[in-house]
Amino acid sequence: MGNTSNKKVGIIAGSGELPRQVIAACQEQGRDFFIIAFENITEQETTQGLPHKRLHIGKIGAAIKALRNENVAEVLLAGRVGRPDMASLHFDFSGIRLLLRLSKLPSQGDDMIFREIIQFLEDSKFKVIGADDVLNKLLITEGTIGAVQPDEISLKDIEIGKKAAKIIGDLDIGQAVIVQQGQILGVEGAEGTDNLVKRCKDLHSQGLGGVLVKVKKPQQDSRVDLPSIGVNTIINAHQSGLCGIAVEAGGSLVINREAVIAKADELGIFVTGITAE
Repeated sequence: MGNTSNKKVGIIAGSGELPRQVIAACQEQGRDFFIIAFENITEQETTQGLPHKRLHIGKIGAAIKALRNENVAEVLLAGRVGRPDMASLHFDFSGIRLLLRLSKLPSQGDDMIFREIIQFLEDSKFKVIGADDVLNKLLITEGTIGAVQPDEISLKDIEIGKKAAKIIGDLDIGQAVIVQQGQILGVEGAEGTDNLVKRCKDLHSQGLGGVLVKVKKPQQDSRVDLPSIGVNTIINAHQSGLCGIAVEAGGSLVINREAVIAKADELGIFVTGITAE
């Protein structure tokens, strides 16, 4: 993977570290960019001192106008937005158009919603690219990173987790599951991976083990919502009694890779890239 385009990229930034990693990569590559940030979602540190426009999440038309005014050719979605309270949103005309399109979907799963948003942006004459086009160096490869290796019990849990993750992915429910000694403790829903890990803390059985397994949904468009882990994932896993994390090789991002490895080694957590087959 990897995008060598010199076209100006519009970064539609949600919350979390991923948008900041995308911005840093653009700066490192000397690539021009413009940020669309959302009120009460995108952290101030993401946009501080950088070219951006901060809007209410319902102002889709204003966002498209800003991107066009900045001569943006390619658009990238990065970070978590979540599901806002629809009653509190103030849509402009383009926002209403998008809302109507989303309301006609046969399913309200994340994957189908993201695909419709991508199509909406493409209909608005933008090329939509993925975070991995800019952050290909952050894609995890197959095998363990860091010093800690999974034991035999963990390897068996990973295999169970892969099968379970495929099932929930097929249903467009989530990307992650937690397995301990052959028992599925929880599956990811709308709450996200970090909250899944925290929720399963009280379900963790006596004894060693427990693995977070995270893979792409089988039908997922790789331009949005790639599985990712960061330092907080490592800390939360440790606090919940897990001994390791397994994510899809070639399809998952490790945010702040060196910091993740250092924290995982410090806490005795393994991190490994796995095939999703």
